[in-house]
Amino acid sequence: MSYNYNISSLFSSLNTGSTSGSSGLAGLLSDYNSIRNGSYGKLMKAYYNNVDNSAVKSAYNKAVKNGNTSAAADSTATIKELQSTTDDLTASARDLYTTGSKSVFNKKDVTDENGKTTQQYDTDAIYKSVKSFVDDYNSVLEAADKSRDSKVQNSVIGMINYTKMESNMLGKLGITVGADYQMSIDEDTFKKSDMSVAKSLFNGTGSYAYTIGSKSAMTNSYADMEAAKANTYNKYGSYGSTYSSGSIYNSYF
Repeated sequence: MSYNYNISSLFSSLNTGSTSGSSGLAGLLSDYNSIRNGSYGKLMKAYYNNVDNSAVKSAYNKAVKNGNTSAAADSTATIKELQSTTDDLTASARDLYTTGSKSVFNKKDVTDENGKTTQQYDTDAIYKSVKSFVDDYNSVLEAADKSRDSKVQNSVIGMINYTKMESNMLGKLGITVGADYQMSIDEDTFKKSDMSVAKSLFNGTGSYAYTIGSKSAMTNSYADMEAAKANTYNKYGSYGSTYSSGSIYNSYF
């Protein structure tokens, strides 16, 4: 009821008063009809086809050639790499800091050659998880080195600084930090190390792995923001549905 009233009032106000008001409404209706029957679109398309837009086309072609058609600070390839590597690091960090029944640091019953059973850390499994963490950490650093986004850079610098703070503890496990800030792990040294030290460093909330995982997740969110900023690219490696060169304009004609 109220909708009918509002619509009636609108048209009444348009038709009230001078002849100029009536002609204004007639003009609006005429424009509306020209849009509906397509004549307006054809006219506009013919006009823009005659406009010299060579500079625009040149700039667009250059952007495509360089692999970046977005307004984001980074290329779509860099954004994709950042999203992928930070996803991996966040997951490998979670595998280490998870506690409870699914913790990689849970001791298992081991029976020696004399039949004596004791509870021991599964050194092989722990090493495998830590090695994945180290590899994923290095991959994030490599991806971030290509980024020009200040939020991404600052977040990764935070990861590097925190790793440097823990370098002494990491060294006890055969994990060293190089001049390029990347980590390397010596398998023999690690497996001969005290696994309780590894647990204190990598397991639980507040651990080194937990902090790096949190920073990695934050870096991932910044990469997502870069992708969304241009509204042209998503983390699955494809262009968004709202972006296609010329499709928005052409869809009207």
